[in-house]
Amino acid sequence: MPIGFPKKSRRNIVRQSGDGAIAKPSTRVRLRPRADWHKRNFLTSVLIPSLFIKRAGDQAPRPPQFPKIREGEICITWIGHASFLVQTHEVNVLIDPNWSKWLKVIKRLKQPGFEIHHLPSIDFVLVTHAHFDHLDRRTLRRVAADQPIVVPMGVGNLVHDLGFHIVHELDYWQTVELGPLKISLTPCHHWGARFLADLHRDFGGFVIAANGRTIFHCGDSAYFPGFREIGDRYRIDIALLHGLSRTRRQNFDPDALRNFSPRL
Repeated sequence: MPIGFPKKSRRNIVRQSGDGAIAKPSTRVRLRPRADWHKRNFLTSVLIPSLFIKRAGDQAPRPPQFPKIREGEICITWIGHASFLVQTHEVNVLIDPNWSKWLKVIKRLKQPGFEIHHLPSIDFVLVTHAHFDHLDRRTLRRVAADQPIVVPMGVGNLVHDLGFHIVHELDYWQTVELGPLKISLTPCHHWGARFLADLHRDFGGFVIAANGRTIFHCGDSAYFPGFREIGDRYRIDIALLHGLSRTRRQNFDPDALRNFSPRL
C-alpha cells in the first residue's frame, strides 16, 4: 500500500551528496523568450482553436502486448509526448508519465498510447522537470506505490506527498543507484518554473545505465552545445529525443544527433 506523508513533511526527500558528482563545471542554460514573444496571442492562436480540435488517437486503445524481457535486453515503449516506459528483465521504469486529458484549461490533442491501468508494476519513476505536461500530480498519484521517484533539485516538494517511498533530488551530473540501475541527471536547454514565482526549480534530462546499455531522455530540451558534453561523458546507446517532432525554433535541432555516438 502507498505510504502517505503529511503535506508539510519533507522527510522522504533525499538530496544526493556532492561526492558522486563530477567536479568539472557545466554551463546552466535556460531558455529566454524571443524578442517578439508579446506579439503572440496565446488565447486566440492556441487555446481557443484547440477546443474545437478532435482529440486524435483511439478512445479505447487495446491493451499493449509487452514482450517478455530476457536478461541483457531492454524494451522501450513510447506512451505519448515525453512519457516512456523502459523495461529490463528486472525492473520497469516510467519517465514523465502523464495520462491527463486536460492540463488545467489546455486540452490534450492526442490520446496516450494505452490506458494507465495497462501499465505493468512500476519500480521507479523519473520526472525531468516541473512543467504540467511532464509532472502531472494526478497521474503520479495513481502510479505511486511506495517506490522511489527521482527529480531535479527543487522539485521534490511537488511529489513528496503522492505515495512514493522516497524522493531523490539530483543536481547536474549526480547519480543515484536504484537496484540494478544507475540514474544520472544531465543539463538541458529549458526552464523549470511551474508558476511565476518558483524559478528555483531545476530541470534536466536523465541517463539510465542498465544491462550494459545507456539510455538518454533529453527532458524537454532545445538544442544547445551541452549535448556534446553529455555525449563525451556517457556512451549513449539509445537517445529519446521527443522534441524532434516539433517545429518551434526553440526545440530540438536534428543536428544535435552529431554530438552522440555514431551508433545512434
